[in-house]
Amino acid sequence: MFDYTNASDEIVANRNTLADKVRRELELAGIATFRQENAGERAGAEIEVDLGADSAGGVFVSWNPHPSLSQAAADGVRNGQLQVPAIRHSGAVVSHMRDAMIGILASAGFRADIADDDMRPLAIRVWEDEA
Repeated sequence: MFDYTNASDEIVANRNTLADKVRRELELAGIATFRQENAGERAGAEIEVDLGADSAGGVFVSWNPHPSLSQAAADGVRNGQLQVPAIRHSGAVVSHMRDAMIGILASAGFRADIADDDMRPLAIRVWEDEA
């Protein structure tokens, strides 16, 4: 059985502060942003604060295409129609936007890289640059 614990209040507060800074920088670049807890069916940069005390905890950013594109891709997968153009296009949009956001965040002074996390495919992990 997996034993999950939250990070300390101080670490969670630091992650939330970082998430707010990331959101601000992406918005300055003209990118629509929202926190994961307010996601619904929205397009743009979804910012997640993982509260876990383990190595998977931190601040993550994922790109959400327009809900109609996401739905078309999901329908193709659900129906076993893996050659539906929406699947390829949705993946390309997410990949290109991920790379653009990494560049924007790096320019703003953050460390940002593709998350090494199976639960967040194509997500970005962000840290404050200590340099």
